Amino acid sequence: MADLRLPNDVFLDVFRGAATRELAPGEVLIHAGQPADQVFNIESGVLMLYRTGTDGRRQVLSFLFRDNFVGLSATDAYFFSVEAVTPARVVVCPRRVLNERLARDPAAEQAFLNMVFRVLEDILDVVYSLGQRTASERLAVFLLYLRHWKRLTDTIADDAHPSLGAVQVPMGREDIADFLGLKKETVSRSFRELEQAGLIHRLDSHTVRLDDLPRLRQLAGISDFASPRRLASALR
Repeated sequence: MADLRLPNDVFLDVFRGAATRELAPGEVLIHAGQPADQVFNIESGVLMLYRTGTDGRRQVLSFLFRDNFVGLSATDAYFFSVEAVTPARVVVCPRRVLNERLARDPAAEQAFLNMVFRVLEDILDVVYSLGQRTASERLAVFLLYLRHWKRLTDTIADDAHPSLGAVQVPMGREDIADFLGLKKETVSRSFRELEQAGLIHRLDSHTVRLDDLPRLRQLAGISDFASPRRLASALR
């Protein structure tokens, strides 16, 4: 489970004074199947959450950004893995400490429940935004997804703010492909198609300028990646 930290997420005070862990790119924070006895809050960097099938194929379920909470499981073992995409720093809290915090404070328990609802909204956003889309449309969705998270993590209220004109793409083509359900070569081709259509311009291997946001949104079939209600509450 992963979600954005909001000002009313009072239960996150369990991370005050907690131990931190530094991660190098490619380092695994959570291995699927290991005991789910810790929860984490991301202080910096980008991570990805994924599952790998018995046939070895991987599905990236989410990318995680600063202030995302991750590590909660309804069972005693993690059913997903989490790996650093970039250098990252996380704060670590025993799951037992979080459980005790929720048990003694109804306000914290309600805030936690609200976060679970936001996680569900995120899942529905992914299903809706990527379902029944062509490769180029899926890539357009992905770029809007990165723009949305930049807006949230930098707390940018103005949707037309100049800093939102470009997005960082720190993950590799294979990671993007495993998130979008495409082949790596298809992702590269889709980048070229969007660039040739004048919707984007690749400034370098990890920076994409969004040259025509209205047309990019039209291609994606969405105006933004996540629900307006959640965005409004995050930027309040």
